[in-house]
Amino acid sequence: MLTEEYKDCLEYIDTYWDRITYKPSRMKLRYRINNLPYKLPYGDKISFGKTKNIKNQDINPRSIKLPHYYFVPNDNKFRYIYYWDSFFMFRGLMGTKREWLMQEMIENFIYLFKTFQIIPNFSAPASIGRTQAPFFSSMILDTYFKNLNPTNPYKSVTGLKQKWYELSMKKWLKRTIEVAKEEYETVWIDTENAHNHHVHDSILSRYGDRDIGYAHSSELESGWDMTSRFYNRCDQFLPVDLNSYLYTYEKNFALAAEIFNDREEAEKWNKKAEERKKAMQIMWDKDEGFFYDYGYGFQRISHYFSLASFTPLWAGIATPEQAKRALKHLPKFETQYGLTIGAEMSLAKPIDLSKIQRRYHPAIEDIIKPKQWDYPNIWSPLEYLTVIGFLRYGFKKEAKRIMENSVKTHARLFRKYKTFFEKIDGSTGEPSVGYKYAMQEGFGWTNAVFYRYIQILDAMNSDQEIYKDPSIKEPPFDLAILH
Repeated sequence: MLTEEYKDCLEYIDTYWDRITYKPSRMKLRYRINNLPYKLPYGDKISFGKTKNIKNQDINPRSIKLPHYYFVPNDNKFRYIYYWDSFFMFRGLMGTKREWLMQEMIENFIYLFKTFQIIPNFSAPASIGRTQAPFFSSMILDTYFKNLNPTNPYKSVTGLKQKWYELSMKKWLKRTIEVAKEEYETVWIDTENAHNHHVHDSILSRYGDRDIGYAHSSELESGWDMTSRFYNRCDQFLPVDLNSYLYTYEKNFALAAEIFNDREEAEKWNKKAEERKKAMQIMWDKDEGFFYDYGYGFQRISHYFSLASFTPLWAGIATPEQAKRALKHLPKFETQYGLTIGAEMSLAKPIDLSKIQRRYHPAIEDIIKPKQWDYPNIWSPLEYLTVIGFLRYGFKKEAKRIMENSVKTHARLFRKYKTFFEKIDGSTGEPSVGYKYAMQEGFGWTNAVFYRYIQILDAMNSDQEIYKDPSIKEPPFDLAILH
C-alpha cells in the first residue's frame, strides 16, 4: 500500500492541518451574522471533539473575521481563506478525521456571500470586489455526500433518529444549494453586468471585477496570477475553464433537484447545462482537436496551450471523440515530474529590441517574460483536474502514470526539504523560484492533492471498481472513488 510507502509524507500533511486551521473569531464581528448558531444532529459525535485541539486564533487586523472554524493555504503569506484553494483542500479532508471542517467552511462562505453578495477572492476587505474560480456548488455536494457516507458515525444510529438525520442533511443541502444558485445568478450569469462577467449576446461568462473590471484584476480572479495565457487581456476572453466550472454548477443544481425529487427543476438545469455545452463548441478547434479560450472581441480562439484546455474532460463536456483527440496533446505538458501548467511552445518568443527606444524595453520585457502560471511550473490544482478528467474518460494508464510521477517527485522534495511546495519546476523537479513573491512552503492544495493521489492509486492498485456503473460503456464515466 502506498500509504505505508509514503507514511512520512502523510504524517507531515496530517500535522500541517494543525498549523493552518483556525478557531472562529471570538472578537466582535464587524458584519452581521446570518444562520447562527447552527448545530448538526449528533454533532458531538461527528466532530470527534477535535475542535478542542485547535489553538490558532485570527489576530490579523486586515482579515474579515469569520464565525466558523476555517483553514488557510499556509501559515506564512496566505493566512486568509481562499475560494478556489478551499475546493482543492477539501480533497485532503475527505475520508479523514477532519471532514467536519468542510461543513464549517461552507458556513463561512455563506456568511461571506450574505454579507458582501460575493464570495471574495480571499477573506480580506481588499478582495471583496472580485471573486475567484467558482467551486461552491461542488464543495456543498462533496460535504453532503460525505456526511452520508457509510463510515460516518451517524450510521450507528438507527430507526427514526437515522431518518431524522438524513432529513436534516437534506434540509441543510436545500439551504446551502440555494445560496449557490444565488451566487451563480447574481455573480456569474450577471445579466446586469455588475461584476463584469456578462458578455453581450453570449450565454458564456468571463472573469471580471465588480469594482475595477480591468484585465489585471480579471486575471487575479481567474486564480492564474500571473500568466501569459491571456496576453494581459484576461477580460477579453471567454475562458474554457470558467465555463467548464459553471457547467458543473448547472449539473450540480440538477443533481440536487433529483435528490429533492423535483424533476421539473432538474430538467431546467440540465437544459441550461446542455445550452452551455453547445455554446462552448466555439472553443473547440476541430483541426487541432483541442479546447481553447475564446477571444470574443476578435471572434476567434486563442491557441495558447494550457491545462485549462482539459477542464471540459473534468466537467464531462467533451464527447468521447473530443477527449481522445485532446489526449494526443498530453506530451506538450507531461514531464517525469508531473504536468506543467502550460506548454513550452506557447511561451513568447524573444523580441529584437534594438530598434525600439530603450525607455520601452522594461515594459516589453516584463510582458513577454515567463510568468508563474506558465511553463515550466507544475501546479497541483489544474494537474489534479486533468487527472480526474482522464479517469472520467477511461484513460486510466495516463492518469495513473501522472499521479505516480507526481507523488514520487513531491515525496523526494519533502524528504530533501522537509516540506511541500506551492509549485515546482517541471524542467528540473525542484522548487520553483524567481516570481512575484517568495516560494511558499506547506502547502494546502499540494498537500491535499498528494493525499488524494495516494488514495486513488491505492484504490486502482487493489483493483477497486472506480466507476459507479461499470455497465455504461460510453464516457464520461461517473467516478465511485473519492475525487
